[in-house]
Amino acid sequence: MKSATRTAALITGAVVALVAPVAALRAWSEPADPRLSVGAARAATLLPGDLRDATGRMVAGAVWTRLVDYDPATGAPVNAAAESVTSTDRKTWTVRVKPGGRFHDGSPVTARSFAGAWAAMLEAHWAGERLLTNVAGVQDGAKGIKVTGDLSFEVRLERPFTGFPALLGDPALSPMPESVLASRDWAGYARRPIGNGPLKVASADERETVLERPGGQTVVVRTVPEAAKQYSAVEAGDLDVATQVPPNRHESMDTDFRSRHRAVPGRTMTQLAFPAWVRALADPSVRQALSMAIDRSAVTEGPLGHQSSPANALVPPGVLPGRREGQCRLCVHDERAAVAALADAGGLKDPVVLWHEPADAAWVKAVADQLRKTLKLDVRTKELPAAELAQAIRDRKVDGPYVVRTTAAYPAPAAALSPLLEAGTGYQDDYTAEQINLAETATTPEEAVTPARLAETALLRDMPVLPLWTPHDHLVWSERTSGVAADAFVGLRLNRLTSKE
Repeated sequence: MKSATRTAALITGAVVALVAPVAALRAWSEPADPRLSVGAARAATLLPGDLRDATGRMVAGAVWTRLVDYDPATGAPVNAAAESVTSTDRKTWTVRVKPGGRFHDGSPVTARSFAGAWAAMLEAHWAGERLLTNVAGVQDGAKGIKVTGDLSFEVRLERPFTGFPALLGDPALSPMPESVLASRDWAGYARRPIGNGPLKVASADERETVLERPGGQTVVVRTVPEAAKQYSAVEAGDLDVATQVPPNRHESMDTDFRSRHRAVPGRTMTQLAFPAWVRALADPSVRQALSMAIDRSAVTEGPLGHQSSPANALVPPGVLPGRREGQCRLCVHDERAAVAALADAGGLKDPVVLWHEPADAAWVKAVADQLRKTLKLDVRTKELPAAELAQAIRDRKVDGPYVVRTTAAYPAPAAALSPLLEAGTGYQDDYTAEQINLAETATTPEEAVTPARLAETALLRDMPVLPLWTPHDHLVWSERTSGVAADAFVGLRLNRLTSKE
């Protein structure tokens, strides 16, 4: 019996020994998957006018060609699907679409492809609506967009706006085919969108979105929401690009990937806003003291897990044209100067309450601890859901600094500064408002830079909002991947990815 068992074991071992080399040989001989794979969280939707997350914007950036794109070196807008975007008064804009453009189904890209898509977005109140209403200020909603020819349409704004051409690079302002505009089957279009860009949606489900390049390489965006899984998959060769890096691997990126990693500067700024109706916070010296008492690096490297960069200006680093580095001297951590500034202002006797949403609890606690330690203040925190916090700000029930986030809608300093006047603080300064207005209505983007810088200087002096940090994206990629490029407004440029193999 023992002999039979031993014989069976020997035979099993021999089979395993034979199968293993065969499997290895098959794996070696089979061609590698020629497709490039990218890990990301699943997009909420691929309906361009309703894009709400980074993955959706990333995919849209490759599936559609917008009227303008952004220069990778300068961030400045350059014509893409547009032949020209012109205006004599910066209030009424004429857009001419390049002839010969085609959607992936072969239908032509016309003026109505854009104008109709924008009108649908306004009527349905999709997420991109604010770009045309709040930012551009389109007059009378969809009535302010008028098709004037097969390849031309007109957009009337409520006031002059120099940034209009730059705004047209947002993926939310992508075109839709005539057949979709006629059917109004938005849900069906979101499941299988038809674009006019370099990559075509071949299939899309919960697991992956397959993007084909005619005559070129296919890119697969796989649903891998966990940063750790993305990172490990690229290390193992099972994924070509990770769009997130876990906090515990931040320090090892250079060792793990050498030159194959990159931080992508962002366009959103996290700030503490000071309500003007709270008398104890009215003195700018008090706000300046609080700013210098915060060690931003300690928070971004601690509770924020290396996913943000400390602020050194009011314009986020991803807003390239016209941005100046290091403008916020009061953002530098200086405990001695903070104590002196608060003493000069007469101190703070009342408790300081930091208002925030639940998701910000960890880092708000860290900031509160820093303020207690450095300035010996009675610092408390007040947590409210987003909607309740917004209502409390509108009702002026907030009695201390509160967390706000502002996002530049297009690449220009004015786009980052203008939202600060709408942060609900009640801050009013005629000079600052005038400079921002001059920047938004300047004759050219170049002429807009100077007034925007003057406005930034004034805001940093009065500090109605205290800049904290800017979230950024991380990318790591495999050895076979090249052409990795990204920006703050579209994200990873999927259409530029290529394989070295």
